[in-house]
This record gives sequence, C-alpha cells and structure tokens, in this order.
Amino acid sequence: MEGKSPVQTTIDNWIEGWNEKNLDKILENYAETAELFDPKTKEVIPEKFTLEGIDELRKYFSVILNVFPELKIKPLGLWIKGHTALLEYYIYTSEETKIDVISKFYLNRDYKIQGHFIYYGLSYKELKEDKPN
Repeated sequence: MEGKSPVQTTIDNWIEGWNEKNLDKILENYAETAELFDPKTKEVIPEKFTLEGIDELRKYFSVILNVFPELKIKPLGLWIKGHTALLEYYIYTSEETKIDVISKFYLNRDYKIQGHFIYYGLSYKELKEDKPN
C-alpha cells in the first residue's frame, strides 16, 4: 500500500495545524463529540479535567495558542494499530523550552479524533543529566 494511511493523514494534519497556529485546522481533525483527557486542562478551566465537544476544545486550544505563540510540535515517532495512534513528540513553547509528550488518539470510522489522552514527561536525556553522580 502506497501513501499514508487515513490515521496518519489525520495525525499529520493535527501536527500541521498546531505548527501553523491554525485553530480551525487543529479542530477539523476532531469529531464533534470528541473527548480530551489532558492533566493540564485544570490550569485553564479549573472546573474541568475532561473536555467534551468541539466548543470546549476550541476554548482550551485558543488559550494555549495565545499563551504560547511560539509553540511548535516536533514528532518523534508514530505507531498505528487500527484506528488507534500513539504519537511521541516534543512541544517547544520557546526556543529553550521543550516538553516530552505522548498522545494516544482514538479515531472514529470517519478518521476523526474521538478520544485524545495526553501524557507529559521529561526526556531520557534530561533525566540522566539531573541524576547526581
């Protein structure tokens, strides 16, 4: 099979949307009833842990794009099984600041993101550098 799978196309479009700071392009990858599970949500919307639906995602992503105007995503690896994708990437919020992230995406039959779980951590290099001798 040549070319990208529909799942990879959705994930690539999602990454491009973030890197272009294009909120509509980001959101076009989500189903209308999508759910986002992000531990950082409470920092923006204190009463929520899980965001449900495009309107809540739009509100949350708008804040992120405004707070981090230099935000860039650098993909490190993508694993796909059926309608599920696991994406490892760095989020750069400035030239000096990067966050190690893994997102697990569950896509529906139309290849729209229905469920999105985000996990944050440090890179292995940072962990090794922080260790005392």
